[in-house]
Amino acid sequence: MTPEELRIVGELRKLAASGAARSARKAQHIGLRELARTIGTSPSTVSRWENGLTAPRGDAALKWAHVLGMASTAERAA
Repeated sequence: MTPEELRIVGELRKLAASGAARSARKAQHIGLRELARTIGTSPSTVSRWENGLTAPRGDAALKWAHVLGMASTAERAA
């Protein structure tokens, strides 16, 4: 993972813990199951992330950040 990707994961974890990631998902009209399927995890896992019970890691976190539009800076840096 590059330093930029790690920064994005950290930002995503902050958004998830605060509930802002759920709000962003809903604002984009993306369902929980749809998001889970897209990033390769279960809906219950995404729910735990969005409720601040666990934190997303690695590739799943980067995929989620990409869905939320956060990963564009990492793609430009690569």
